[in-house]
Formats: sequence, C-alpha cells, structure tokens
Amino acid sequence: MPSTTPRPRIELFDNIKGVLIFLVVFGHVMIPIQNDNPAMSTVFDLIYLFHMPLFVFMSGLFAKGAYRNGRLDINRIISFVLLGIVFQEAILAVNGSSKMLEKIFLFSSAPWYMIAMAWWYAATPLLARVHPAVGIGASYVVALLWGPVDLSNGLFAISRAIEFLPWFAAGYYLDPMRVTHIKAKRWAWAAVALAAVIAAARIADPRVFDWFFQRAYGDAPYQHGFVNGMVEKTVATAIAVVFSVAAIKLTPQGGVLPLSRLGQATLKVYILHRLIRAAMVYRLGFYKLPILLDPLWGMLIAIVASIAITLLCMAIPLDKPLDFLMRRPWIPQLQPQSKR
Repeated sequence: MPSTTPRPRIELFDNIKGVLIFLVVFGHVMIPIQNDNPAMSTVFDLIYLFHMPLFVFMSGLFAKGAYRNGRLDINRIISFVLLGIVFQEAILAVNGSSKMLEKIFLFSSAPWYMIAMAWWYAATPLLARVHPAVGIGASYVVALLWGPVDLSNGLFAISRAIEFLPWFAAGYYLDPMRVTHIKAKRWAWAAVALAAVIAAARIADPRVFDWFFQRAYGDAPYQHGFVNGMVEKTVATAIAVVFSVAAIKLTPQGGVLPLSRLGQATLKVYILHRLIRAAMVYRLGFYKLPILLDPLWGMLIAIVASIAITLLCMAIPLDKPLDFLMRRPWIPQLQPQSKR
C-alpha cells in the first residue's frame, strides 16, 4: 500500500517532471504541422511513445494523500474538475469556437488531464483497499476491455482516464524511493539501449509504429478487432515502460536549477502553454509560415519556440491563483465533536 509518511523533496522527481512538461510543450507545438514535416513527425512519434504514460505515473506517485485515514480528498477532486472546465472554456474562447456550451464536457484536448486527475483521485479509495498487484492488474484489464468503446469525442475524459489508469495506479502504489533506485541499477542501461533501437527503427521506417501508434493517444478505440487491439495496447504499454525507465535513468539526479524549477511549475506551464499554442494557431497565423515545413529549419524553430513558450509560462505569475484554487476547502471538513 502507498506510504503516508512525508518525505523531503527529491530533485530527481522535479527534473523528471521538468523534462516531461517540456516534452508536452514541444509535442503540442509540433502537432499542427508534424504530419507535413518528416523530422518533426519522427520526434513527435518518439515523444508520444512514453511522455504521457510517464507523466501519469508521476501524478500517481505524488497522489498518496488523495485517500488517507479513510478520508478522500473531495476538495482536490472538485478543484480539478473546476480547473478542467475553466481551462476547456478558455481554450475554446481562444480558438474562437461558437460551441463553447456544447463542448464544455467534451475534453478532447489538454484539459482532459485535469478531469482525468479527478477520476483517478476518486479511484484511490478502491486502490487503497487492494493489494498493489491486484490494483495494477485490474486497472490494466479494465483498460484492455474498454478498448472497443468509442468516446474519442472526449466525453468527461472517460476514455483517457481509463486507458491511463494503470499508470496512475502503478505510481500510486510505488514507494518514491524505488524510482530513485533505478538511477543506480545497471539493468536500466538495457532499457536505454532498447529504447535507442526502437527509436532507430522509427528513423529508418516512418511507418514502423503505424500498426499500434493510435494506442499511444489513449482515446482512440480499437480499429482492427478486439484481440488485435489488445495486442496493440500491450505492445504500446511495453514500449512506454522501456522508454520511461530509460528516461528516468538518463535524467540528472542532482539539482539542475532551470529543469528543477520547471518541474515545480508543471501545472502552470501545462495550462498556459496550451492557450499560447491555441493563439499561435487561431490568432497569430504562426503555422502558415512555409519555413516550418523544412525538416531542419522547421525543427529548429519548433525547438526555439518551445523553449520560449516554456520560459514565458514560467514567468507568468499564476502560481498563487492556482495554489489557492487547488487548496480551497470547497466542502469544509467536519471536526470531531469534543466529549463533555
């Protein structure tokens, strides 16, 4: 069962989250044109093999307090839902959508993560009552069985919440110190080597991932039958595990100031960068620049733009409002009555 003992802040985790949130920004910057730029398409496919599964795992790793002493953190769940809805409406507004009310519960883009966090937090009382092997195994079976269901419109983020639940459960159960031990394990280099081979295969053949890659998004239903879909998902999961272990092994363990600070600002960066990207698409015409289709220059511009967006998001003073929202006691906890 997950430990409830408070631990000092571990710089490795901030660094991992810093790497992941930058990959989220980079991936979103590339999305509008990655199909038309072969270099971006390659990098995009490699990022999407693992960055969201590992991000969800890290969320589970720090969700030990979601259910503690028989009490579920309802207030945090409410905060996630409200933040997800506000985030959703903000993106639709920037997009210039005329269907803001119609799409308010269709979380097909970035706000899905806020709603999924609410679902995962709500699942912690059940996860806490079963053995970790049972909890992770059952979560994975549910994700496999859910595969044929088509809720790719993002309704209440149900599909992605179920699809990524095993990763949240794995993080929820795991002692954080077990993650730090990967840095010292020689066998983790095997994951780095295998990840390099898989990456090389994608570089050599742009179609090599096509047969299973839809499983990486978490919201696409099985397209080639139930059995084939389960095989596709199992392969995608295994590859995500390999890349996640490799990423942990390669991430610096000590203090790397810019990376560590970025890892401490993931929520703010996650929200703000997606609004900026929406403005780049619908307001600024950034993606109409022909040079973005050039494999070399387009990639360099995407990298520079991602770094600039990340730094801008870190500089915007949104920390206190977000902290106020996420810690707000929407439903005050009842204090036990004193005995007379």
